[in-house]
Amino acid sequence: MTVLVRSVLCCALAMAVMTPPAGAVAARAQPAPAPQALLLPAELSNVCEADPQALQLAMARHWRPSLNALDQWTQLVRSFACDLSGSRDLGWHRVPLRAYESAIRYPLTWVETEDRNGRPRRVVRTYYSAAQLPSKIDFWVGGRIDEIRYDKRLRRIEARFPAAGTRGAASNGAASAVAVAQCASTTLQFRQQNGLWLLSGVEPNLEPRC
Repeated sequence: MTVLVRSVLCCALAMAVMTPPAGAVAARAQPAPAPQALLLPAELSNVCEADPQALQLAMARHWRPSLNALDQWTQLVRSFACDLSGSRDLGWHRVPLRAYESAIRYPLTWVETEDRNGRPRRVVRTYYSAAQLPSKIDFWVGGRIDEIRYDKRLRRIEARFPAAGTRGAASNGAASAVAVAQCASTTLQFRQQNGLWLLSGVEPNLEPRC
């Protein structure tokens, strides 16, 4: 083998090592996946007063394949956030979880932030049945949702209810006013069981650092 041929082969081998596979290049060239968060416009953010079909259509268009039983999910959300008619915003208010036991999917996760030695720590509690729920357990919500997320892997919908901007929040007492000032919010999680969306997780954020 001549010196020239040996040199060409060495260069070719070096180029082969340095050049990434075509699949890797294609993967890098692909755009990042679309964000899974749906930020609701003002006309849809108040679930009590917004057109429910318009809200469901916005969710169906945002995720492909579109989610099923969104009409039932909307009704469930309204049962937490609105009055009995589902059309009036109750403002930032407490919801007793035990009053909705039939709408819970177990295991239910409850996430809170606690201060440990001056540092915030995320604590997750899991309840596997109604018998494990505390005798008194509640969370705060209002009629407004500013963000909806869908976790395709877990097949889970998450809806974030902010205190700020919720109609009538200031009339619900000092605790409500403080919550609004601190940018409080509650995130509710929903998963399906036998085709029905049920509450599967609660994450109150009543003492955020805005």
